[in-house]
Amino acid sequence: MRIINLLCFIVLLSSLSLGQIPNAGFENWATDVDGNNNPVDWETINSFPDVSVEPFTPAHSGSFAMKVKTLDLGIIKLPGIAIMQAKYSFAQTPTKFGAWVRSTIMPGDTAIIIVALMKGDTVIAATGDCTFKIDSSYSQYTYLEFPIAIVSSKIPDSLYVMVTTGLNPNPQVGTEIIVDDIAFTVGSVTNVSAERNLPGEFLLAQNYPNPFNPETAISYQLSVVSNVKMGVFDLLGREVARLVDETLPAGEHRATWNAAGFPSGVYLVHMSAGSFSATRKLVLLR
Repeated sequence: MRIINLLCFIVLLSSLSLGQIPNAGFENWATDVDGNNNPVDWETINSFPDVSVEPFTPAHSGSFAMKVKTLDLGIIKLPGIAIMQAKYSFAQTPTKFGAWVRSTIMPGDTAIIIVALMKGDTVIAATGDCTFKIDSSYSQYTYLEFPIAIVSSKIPDSLYVMVTTGLNPNPQVGTEIIVDDIAFTVGSVTNVSAERNLPGEFLLAQNYPNPFNPETAISYQLSVVSNVKMGVFDLLGREVARLVDETLPAGEHRATWNAAGFPSGVYLVHMSAGSFSATRKLVLLR
């Protein structure tokens, strides 16, 4: 992905701010009963001591920013994921999303910011059209701004933002992104800091390694946001493992199957996403 134009952001007088979204500056953090410290109004996959989302200082402003990083758990690499889903009273429909960002991106890796807007059940801006990949390292806070692809004239009343690392087929430990002071605004986009680089088609890749023992990875890609179901079946057609059953954004994804406890033999992995379906053969060899 090529950086088209990287500029220090200068706030234009003609640009109308739509105000702060909940905990947009990541100043508020709370510790749950399991000892996980998460930003208020955001959900993470933190499971102490495996913490991929944490407060970071120095912040762009205030006391804290949010750091999201990929974790190495030995047999697998765990993505860092932070998600906000909130009701919000927009004064008008925003045309851009921005954040102050620092990043360390390992060669060939990316961090991803995904945005969606809704009005009740009506899609105003879909994640498939607002998925932004960042493949450059920024040692200092840099304002990155992304255009929002609006598909409805309605004014949204809720928002979705996801900041993530490690969703690539080959995630690398060391990739991290730090974000602060996120905001929706209107006006012309003053810089296009990263291109959207999304797959043009659905794909279920062959697992790797194959044959395997006991774990294998299955990469797949989605051209639009989709409800994905992926299961492993034996040759009698019985499902022996459910790997994916959720709605995911457009882009590249990876599932893993640890077949410890299963006998050697041939298995089938089947994936469906909308009208797309595909099957691949897995060979477990002990």
